[in-house]
Amino acid sequence: MVKLEFRELAKRFDGVTAVNNVSLSIEEGEFMAIVGPSGCGKTTLLRLIAGFLKPDGGRIFIDGEEISSPRSVVLPEKRNVTIVFQSYAVWPHKNVFENVVF
Repeated sequence: MVKLEFRELAKRFDGVTAVNNVSLSIEEGEFMAIVGPSGCGKTTLLRLIAGFLKPDGGRIFIDGEEISSPRSVVLPEKRNVTIVFQSYAVWPHKNVFENVVF
């Protein structure tokens, strides 16, 4: 069963294309890594999955349910998706365990 799917996903910022026509299916039990140079759209893609951004084109599905398109968006808190930012230390004075537990 497909757990996460992008269909022709696109996102632009002030005329600059950050994500361009991405289509991908990730099956249940699969792991995926998003790699690429700085500025290639990795973080934008993660923000689209999490619901922090609305796509300019295409659609995102989780478990077959459309969660994001240019016309409609399921709120981030309703997606059952987690995002871990590049810096684990939301609170730099705490260690990794203390940040995660919070």
